[in-house]
Amino acid sequence: MRGWPRCLIVSSVLFAVACGGAATPELQLIEDAAEAMGGLRTVRQTTALTLTGEGRTFRLGQNTRPRSELPYYEVADYLLQIDYANQRWRLGQDRTSTFLTGGPLNGVRQTYGLDGDVAYDQQGDRMVRGADEVAADRWAEMYHNPLGIVLLALDETSTVSNLREEGAERVVDVVAANGTQFTLHVSGDTGLPSKVTSSSYHPNLGDVAIETLFEGYRETGGLGGSQARLTLPRRYTTNLDRFTISTYTTTSDPGADVGDLSAPSDVRAAPPPMATATVEVDELAAGVWRLAGQSHHSALIEFDEFLVLVEAPQSETRTLAVIERARALRPDKPLRYVVNTHHHYDHSAGIRAAVSEGLTVVTHRVNQPFFEDMVARRHSLVEDALTRNAQPLTLETVSSGAPHEITDGRRTLQVLRIVDDAHSDGMLMAYLPRERILFEVDAFSPAAAASPFAENLLRNIEDRGLRVETIVPLHGEVATLDELESAVRRTQSL
Repeated sequence: MRGWPRCLIVSSVLFAVACGGAATPELQLIEDAAEAMGGLRTVRQTTALTLTGEGRTFRLGQNTRPRSELPYYEVADYLLQIDYANQRWRLGQDRTSTFLTGGPLNGVRQTYGLDGDVAYDQQGDRMVRGADEVAADRWAEMYHNPLGIVLLALDETSTVSNLREEGAERVVDVVAANGTQFTLHVSGDTGLPSKVTSSSYHPNLGDVAIETLFEGYRETGGLGGSQARLTLPRRYTTNLDRFTISTYTTTSDPGADVGDLSAPSDVRAAPPPMATATVEVDELAAGVWRLAGQSHHSALIEFDEFLVLVEAPQSETRTLAVIERARALRPDKPLRYVVNTHHHYDHSAGIRAAVSEGLTVVTHRVNQPFFEDMVARRHSLVEDALTRNAQPLTLETVSSGAPHEITDGRRTLQVLRIVDDAHSDGMLMAYLPRERILFEVDAFSPAAAASPFAENLLRNIEDRGLRVETIVPLHGEVATLDELESAVRRTQSL
């Protein structure tokens, strides 16, 4: 990762700027934007920024339906400190859940940041290093505000090009020395930056655009006291693809001392984490296995001539490892189906990998457009398994009425909708009647801090007349019906 230039380099371009004229129309737009923000010289001399305020962060991929509104956390005590001179930033915020969940938060502090090419996160009482792709995204995020993107565009190692008009705005592309490209929109009315966009990669959505909109500009204190002030936004709204993922109302202080935002030395020295998968096999009954090992589990069910996988969660890496392990258990039988319990991104992140392996996807019919779109999406920034081995989507959908059955005449797997599930409108459970085993996820997890969906799961079991003895939560350990009933009684007593 390149370092921030600390001094001006004498060149013909800088000479032209020093003489009062930008070298290109694109740079002229940048200088004009800097003047509108409080002055070119003031902007150039500003190397840090502190934002305080409040807002909301939205849980991408956790809505009740694929296109419904996202649930969100209320955010208080938001503090974002950016050190442009050293390419560092740190964010701290207190989050409170506004939705039903098994792990509710009430003012819990979240802290994470960036130190050059090192992403770091606070986990308990220690900092841990993030993956390289996280660091790349956070590096780009540092310039998703007017001061940052203008400073980057003024950097002589950046390239500013392709001046154009889009409606009432003037637009340029800014390419940093490391190749990261941004698009800056400048208002034709105010001359102030109105939004910035950049590209990123999302395992479920593929190539995505991230845009941050700037609103409510207000003059704020800056270098030199009242004689040198910057005009900066109060409101920041960030969208990823078609979803809003955060909104903040802030007060800016370009003159605050941000201190040392560097990552701890042990974090910098640690290698970035790599995607890994641990698959532990537990046989629950003859021809029925739980494929566990991390936070999200799968199940494998053997039929006379084929195998069925329940869940392809968490990541491509985990799903491919689960598929490999499943095939190793019964190498003489094809793995034919994967049952997806619901569309939430942590439970559908492996679906593209499953499709690349030729599996038929079984899901609730409300999710059909979602999976059709997911499989069709472009994954060029990172070539995933389906990009490398393109296969068509084969889909079987489950209605809200009679169970969808997968059977060989000897063993039957019933796939049923969990009616009135507040977590996901298309939530499915899978049931083996002969073995009296129920597979479910997110409705009941024995070790969860709370069980807000357990009562509804029990009601569905009773209303369907299911003779359940063993419950296999695909989070946590295997449980019994008695344990589910106990969790319901605890919830009712609160």
